[in-house]
Amino acid sequence: MPSPIVHAVAGLALAKVLPLEEPKSHRQRLWKLPLFYGVFVAAAADLDFIPQLVLGGNFHRGLSHSLLFAIAFGAIAAWIASSWWKTSYRKLAIWSWVLYGSHLILDYFSAGRGIKFWLPFIDRFYKAPTTLFPGLHYSEGLWHSSHLPTLIFEFVLCAIVLGVVWGWQRGQVISNK
Repeated sequence: MPSPIVHAVAGLALAKVLPLEEPKSHRQRLWKLPLFYGVFVAAAADLDFIPQLVLGGNFHRGLSHSLLFAIAFGAIAAWIASSWWKTSYRKLAIWSWVLYGSHLILDYFSAGRGIKFWLPFIDRFYKAPTTLFPGLHYSEGLWHSSHLPTLIFEFVLCAIVLGVVWGWQRGQVISNK
């Protein structure tokens, strides 16, 4: 599965490419809240490790990696953010579903068991026929040396994605002048 770094970079890239209107208050603009929101929502599905740490068991890639949860999380996050930012709920909900969906897509194309996309209706893992992301084996420990090739691959991929986004944005600024 991709590391949380890849999910965060995907959220950042999407937040830069599909920007929302700027928040109305200076403090919210100063903190770049749409970028933070993009990173948070894109990585949020992996917060399922918290109950796993507290309760034991295997929660990862369960309900939080399902379409139903993605819809519910996106709707609730958009409701909270739209009331705080005083912006369109509809636009923010669609944006949230795209961000959260990016997590599901990346995990679908990664090594491992797959994701339970249709949970709670169908309790089955779905996995792409092609693996684009090598797996991290957290059972080996968080800092195990076997993670190094995967992390190098992810670092290079993230650098390329952010470089493309930066170049695209730079082109947008130049074409608007």
